[in-house]
Amino acid sequence: MKPLMRSFGIFIRQIIRDDMLWAVCLAPLLVALLFRFGIPYAESLLCAYFQKRTILAGYYLLLDLVLCLMPPYMFCFASAMVMLTERDENMAGYMAVTPVGKTGYMLSRLVLPAAIAFPISILLIHFFSLTNWNYLALSAVSLLMGLSSIAVALFIFSFSRNRVEGMAMVKLSGLLFVGLVAPFFVLSGAQYLAAFLPSFWAAKLCLEENSLLMLPALAVSLIWIWALGRRLERKLY
Repeated sequence: MKPLMRSFGIFIRQIIRDDMLWAVCLAPLLVALLFRFGIPYAESLLCAYFQKRTILAGYYLLLDLVLCLMPPYMFCFASAMVMLTERDENMAGYMAVTPVGKTGYMLSRLVLPAAIAFPISILLIHFFSLTNWNYLALSAVSLLMGLSSIAVALFIFSFSRNRVEGMAMVKLSGLLFVGLVAPFFVLSGAQYLAAFLPSFWAAKLCLEENSLLMLPALAVSLIWIWALGRRLERKLY
């Protein structure tokens, strides 16, 4: 346990030294404030202008899902950037032969950041959500967002050779979250074209409130992590 926490401490120190990564980790709070106070205000202005009762209100749940996603996504993005730096400096290979080992290295860089993001997602939704949540559903969605974000970090690292390419891959990795919007905007069976994306099942779980949807949600998430994890291991060592 001590080597794992020591490795995680190195990870935290690297984030603190990097102004961009430090700002990235604070971004979820800024987004929460914007959503909680900016969106209802924009809704009132739009409704007054277009003379309608609601315009954005039907998508408040989607915005809450995005807010729930922000902490794990930002933390795992920071993880991917740190891992790319450590690979360039050969630190990842060095850690593999220390008591940390390969498994400890990946746990400290991917699982622990996602685990820390889990309660933060719940707190942000508790204080800043636009819709009402029950905590069981919120915990399930926060877990799925964490798993999806780990897959994103694996994707960024696996297909990038350095941090510059990593920044470009971040934009492409955003496609993994297209699944969030599909159930809201595609009401026909065509929405299932996005079923291979973990985010699709998180949105379906919230919309249909059917706990059985956790099964495909977990299965799809773990398949992504397994496939990208194998690629990461080949590339890292």
